[in-house]
Amino acid sequence: MKKIILLFALAGSIFACSKKEEGAAASTSAKGQNGITIDSSANTDLVRKAIGSIESGDTATYRATYTPDVVFHDNLDSMGIDGNMAMFKLFAEKGVKVKIEVGPVWENQFDKPDAKGISNFVMAYTTFTFTRGDKTAKTVIFSVDAIKEGKQVEEWLIYDKTAFTELIK
Repeated sequence: MKKIILLFALAGSIFACSKKEEGAAASTSAKGQNGITIDSSANTDLVRKAIGSIESGDTATYRATYTPDVVFHDNLDSMGIDGNMAMFKLFAEKGVKVKIEVGPVWENQFDKPDAKGISNFVMAYTTFTFTRGDKTAKTVIFSVDAIKEGKQVEEWLIYDKTAFTELIK
């Protein structure tokens, strides 16, 4: 985890020290810079709340953090809120307990919204530990959540499903 933070610090240092474009006298930011990154906000709290509700099994809180038409991009599969929430049912049916360790969480706030009107994105690294009987499986999930008006409107999840798939066989 320290290596990841060090990597971001190094990349930020290189970016901050790069030469500014000539003729950009009116602009005080480096070419290509169009927003800020922060480590604590209402949006990072919203994502932490959603993550915590997975661990506690609180489906009402989980659902409340998302818009009804949210789109999840779970690795290469896209689905709506009901498809994503099927994980709660699967955990219960298979007797899987979930423990989540939240790693770095940060928000990028862009100066201009994208084509969908979104300018706030929260990134998070989490370690999920799944336990079923005497078996345990771990996976790290990297997520990006698009936030608009206090709700998660789109989510991208990247992780390796192998350990979990083996656990529930």
